[in-house]
Amino acid sequence: MRQSIRTISEAQKQLLAYNDLYLSVNVKVAKATATLDANNKLVAGTIIDATGKTVNDGTAFGVVYEDIDFTDSMGTEVVPVIIFGFINIHKMPTAPSATAISALKMIQFIDDGLVTTTTTVAPTTTTSTSQA
Repeated sequence: MRQSIRTISEAQKQLLAYNDLYLSVNVKVAKATATLDANNKLVAGTIIDATGKTVNDGTAFGVVYEDIDFTDSMGTEVVPVIIFGFINIHKMPTAPSATAISALKMIQFIDDGLVTTTTTVAPTTTTSTSQA
């Protein structure tokens, strides 16, 4: 049995725009395929594919829910990944690409209270005339 010790040095980043509305699943992430920061952590908000590889394209599966420390890792860690929910785009380490947003169909990215999507609607102009 492996025993690990974790030291909490800072508060977790809160990615969710609405705390009660999300679903996460566990994904095995290999240290070799993950993009880690200077402290050997997989940062919350990183987009990964179904195999645990860090991506920002059409193969995106979900968004890492919390920071995962790989310092004492044996090579693979089980990571909670959000597959449904509302995520504050300003709390992510890297902005998602348009192809990643469309691949993450059940995740809405919130930007200052507005939902960010890949579809845009052309502005319309309405002209009215009145007869007196």
